[in-house]
Amino acid sequence: MERILEKKVIVITGGARGIGFSLCKGCSKQGATIIMCDIDKQKLEDAVNSLRKERLDCHSICLDVTNEEMIQEAFKKINSKYGKIDGLVNNAGIISKVSFLDSASSDFDKIINVNLRSVYLCCKEASYYMVKQKKGSIVNISSIAARNGGGLMGTSIYAASKGGIISFTKGIARELAPFNVRVNAIAPASIDTPMTTIGRNPEQYAATIKKIPLGRRGKPEELVGPVSLLLSDYSSFIVGATIDVNGGIYMY
Repeated sequence: MERILEKKVIVITGGARGIGFSLCKGCSKQGATIIMCDIDKQKLEDAVNSLRKERLDCHSICLDVTNEEMIQEAFKKINSKYGKIDGLVNNAGIISKVSFLDSASSDFDKIINVNLRSVYLCCKEASYYMVKQKKGSIVNISSIAARNGGGLMGTSIYAASKGGIISFTKGIARELAPFNVRVNAIAPASIDTPMTTIGRNPEQYAATIKKIPLGRRGKPEELVGPVSLLLSDYSSFIVGATIDVNGGIYMY
C-alpha cells in the first residue's frame, strides 16, 4: 500500500498527547519524518521514544508556541537539518471552561494567545521557508466551537479563538496559494481526549453523545486520515477549506 506522506518533513505542534500524538504516529506511518513539538519536555521525550520503539521516524523539539523567538529558532533548525519543511500542523491549544460572564480579560488573552496567536506565529515562520521552496501544506486545527459558539464542550472565548483560525486560514490560503503553498483547516468535534473530558460531569458528557448521529465521540486517530490527505499531494487542489470531522453533529 502506498504511503502518501513518503519523504515529507512535517512539523506538528502539541504533539506529545491527545490528537497531536495520534497525528504524529499516523503521519509517521504514512512515511513522513515527523518533528514533534510540545512545551512539556518530559511528555515530549516519552512520546517520541514510544514512536521510535515502533521504528517510526520521529524527532522532538521542546517548543512554547507563544514564544516567537523559540519558533523562529525551531524552524531554522529544522530547515537547516532537513533542507525543507513540507508540512505544518498547528495542533497546540488549550480549552476554556470559563463562561463569558465569569471571565476576565486575562482569560481572553490567554486563550487567544495560545490558540490563535500561536497559529499566526507558526504559519508565518513556516511560510517563510515554504514560499522559498515554492511548495508546502499547512493544516490548522480549529473546532466545531467555531461553528456553534462553543456549546457544551467549549465557551465563547474558546469559540472565538477557533473561529479566528478558520478566518485566518482562508485569508492566508489566498495569499500563499500563488506560491504553491496550500493552507486548510480541520474542525473536529467531541474527540475523546483528556483535555476535553477533565472537569466535565457525566450529564454534560452524555449530552454531547446524544447529539452525534453516529452515537459516540470521536477517537484522536480518526483525524489522521483527513490531516494526512491535506498534507499529501492528493489534495493539491484543496485550498482554504475547512473539513468538519464530527460524526454528523453539525447537521443539527
